[in-house]
Amino acid sequence: CEVCYDMGFTWAEITGRGTVHSWTVTHHPFHHSFKRDIPYVTVTADLEAGIRLQGPLVGSDETALTLGLPVIVDYSDVDATLSLPCLRLVT
Repeated sequence: CEVCYDMGFTWAEITGRGTVHSWTVTHHPFHHSFKRDIPYVTVTADLEAGIRLQGPLVGSDETALTLGLPVIVDYSDVDATLSLPCLRLVT
């Protein structure tokens, strides 16, 4: 909790829909594992549930982005045991 700093939580289902708050284009990998992905776009999105989420943009590049553009949370399978959230533009 950002008010009391309690680490307790409960799970809640949300739509995963939101809007673009900001973005950045990364041209230099912070770790050698990301070198094959550069340049890549990281989007910060304000979700309808009141959550601000940051993740890689998939399916588009930065030329398609504008502030307030609708996005939805998607998932990228890293391997058979790990999926990570990413953001996709709503078309």
